[in-house]
Amino acid sequence: MAKSMCFHWALTASPEARALMPILAPGPVNRQYGFTLLEMMIVLVIIGVATAMASVSAPGRDGARTLRQDAQRLAYLFTAAQAEAHGSGQAIVWAYDTDGFYFVRQPRSLVLPVRMAVRAQSVTDSAIGGDTALRPREWISSEAVAVRIEPDSGLLFGADWIPAPFQMTLEAGGNMVVLSRLGNGRFVVDP
Repeated sequence: MAKSMCFHWALTASPEARALMPILAPGPVNRQYGFTLLEMMIVLVIIGVATAMASVSAPGRDGARTLRQDAQRLAYLFTAAQAEAHGSGQAIVWAYDTDGFYFVRQPRSLVLPVRMAVRAQSVTDSAIGGDTALRPREWISSEAVAVRIEPDSGLLFGADWIPAPFQMTLEAGGNMVVLSRLGNGRFVVDP
């Protein structure tokens, strides 16, 4: 059996020469302990693939997430509608159906007060469309969305600076989200 030769570090007497000085000496080659970079990368790839497969196959709460997204989007759009009503001086009404929702601007020349005209479904202007923020939109949720508003007087954004609080409940597929307007005009979404 042949002996292998490897470098060992020799100890020397002088401190200056004590620096590591390789010498050739007979003996076994020192084995490296630990993992190589390639082995570590393979393990990380396996962990990543396993995590991705687990997250895809896990039963998600997709319906609850999309319903919450609908409520968050409505909160932002309601804020924009309130600002638009303040700026233009015209009342804006929010309406919905099974496919989605839209905003309708009330005409300036109403004989009835705005809140009574909304209840009576009298003369309304056309729906706001185009590329505005208040254009008609579809629900994000894939299931039919049921809407319940309290107080049940229609959702109106007027030019008044102190809006009345309300509470809207969105329900779809057994999931429920509550969107509330506080007395200070802020909108809050509760899951």
